[in-house]
Amino acid sequence: MAKLTYVDSRGRVHEVTLGHQATVGRHPDQDLQVLDRVVSKQHSIVEKDATGRYFVRDAGSRNGTFVNGKLVETRSELRNGDRITIGSSEIVFSEEMKTDPLAGRVTIMAGNMDTHIRGRVASRDEGRFLPEGNVEDERHLRQDYEKLRISYELNQAIGLEMDLEVLLDKILDKAFEIFPADRGVILLKEAESATLVPMVVKARGGEANIENVRISQTILSEIMEEKQGLLSSDAMMDSRFAGSHSIILEQIRSTMTVPLMHDDEVLGVIHLDSKIASGAFMEKDLQVLSGFARQAALMIRHQRLLTEFESQVVMREKLHRLLSPQLVEEVVSGRLDIKKGGELRRATVMFADIRGFTTISERMPPQEVVNLLNEYFELMVDIIFKYEGTLDKFVGDEIMAVWGAPITRPDDTERAVRAAVEMQQAMRRFNEAQDLSGNVGFEIGIGLNTGEVVAGYMGSTKSMNYTVMGDTVNTAARFCSTAGPQDVLIGENTFREVGFLFDLEKLPPTKLKGKLEHVDIYRVLNLKPVGDDTETHQSPRNW
Repeated sequence: MAKLTYVDSRGRVHEVTLGHQATVGRHPDQDLQVLDRVVSKQHSIVEKDATGRYFVRDAGSRNGTFVNGKLVETRSELRNGDRITIGSSEIVFSEEMKTDPLAGRVTIMAGNMDTHIRGRVASRDEGRFLPEGNVEDERHLRQDYEKLRISYELNQAIGLEMDLEVLLDKILDKAFEIFPADRGVILLKEAESATLVPMVVKARGGEANIENVRISQTILSEIMEEKQGLLSSDAMMDSRFAGSHSIILEQIRSTMTVPLMHDDEVLGVIHLDSKIASGAFMEKDLQVLSGFARQAALMIRHQRLLTEFESQVVMREKLHRLLSPQLVEEVVSGRLDIKKGGELRRATVMFADIRGFTTISERMPPQEVVNLLNEYFELMVDIIFKYEGTLDKFVGDEIMAVWGAPITRPDDTERAVRAAVEMQQAMRRFNEAQDLSGNVGFEIGIGLNTGEVVAGYMGSTKSMNYTVMGDTVNTAARFCSTAGPQDVLIGENTFREVGFLFDLEKLPPTKLKGKLEHVDIYRVLNLKPVGDDTETHQSPRNW
């Protein structure tokens, strides 16, 4: 078990037990709240990787995160007793040894380990059954029966286990029932590096009987390359252990090591050994274990697919709320990466707000107000997605959207302004339809600004949303507040990028709230006509 401990200024102790991720910061939604005025709302994130190690990274704080006095540049691995400093506060990371049950128990031996290979079994054909007409002797029938028996027993014992650690643990338990092994290890291949990482180790009779399991790197390399199982005996023949009393007493070891094969892909390795120096495992055992491993690999692959599918369903549901369908597919397929934390982006930010909405809502029943807003939002979001913008959020009757994050295109600013113009055009048609139906219509003002923003997933582990922040965003909101009904207002940066595409009217220098200097604002009058395109060439009050 790993935990973070923090003692506040009043001497009260605050602790959080770590799972896969924990956030630290000043905001009460953080997993560990640190009441320190120079600590950011979300200051740091502590995460556990696939090998069970913990790392800390800064979450874009103003003052940085330090481990044992050293600034964390990207991320820093945490060890028992490490001190994390944020602001003027110190947090202690502690980890009991049992959080890493494989530490010191599995050693992959490189170099000159002299391993005697007594048998090989190719794994490519282990999952196949002979057609009934091709069965010529009892041996093949027995082999096929054994494959079916193992498959049935594994399915009965494990079922649709979703937790990978529990699944691997159950696989080794079943292996001990079938084979005369004293110890077993399952190693899985890391996706990024293709390195084999020990995931679970067990001994017959419980943890007290687990000693250091040595596995030859030569054997592992051959298994990964040749995709075959190996029957061997080792250590007694290793010259480096000659005369070692402990090794002689152990009578090390008969071993079987087979690949976890799914189709033609090696997912990992199962290694079993016995204290009997020779004869513990026979050729038949190796053949059976190879079939067993193939069935286990199928379950591991199935578990991974279920986990990936579950995460994709959740991801799609979240992404469909803020991205166009095309961008959702880009993210889910992995072709586009949306980073957690923050990254600098150049973007164009849009705010669109209903004018006089409070007065309108006071004259309508609440349910009609909700229906009207939903119809309006549906119309506006369709246009934002048409121009491949990112829907940031709804704030009451206000819409915030972004072009340039999470994906950047050379014409983001043009897309944003064109979307704004089309939104005003759509509002004209919307109000005409409302008037014909005898319903209330309304008008909107839109403000856009272009510049640097901080973009990324922000919030707590319980609720994270993709958003953008910075002065560019605040200024766009001020432009929107200044905009009158039917107005599309843009700032100086936006004007410099796309001003030549539109007929514009420069407004008198305007003093915005929170700004020391007056700023230049431009009203978009219409799109400059292209060819016979008359739809977009309209007066500002007659979109």
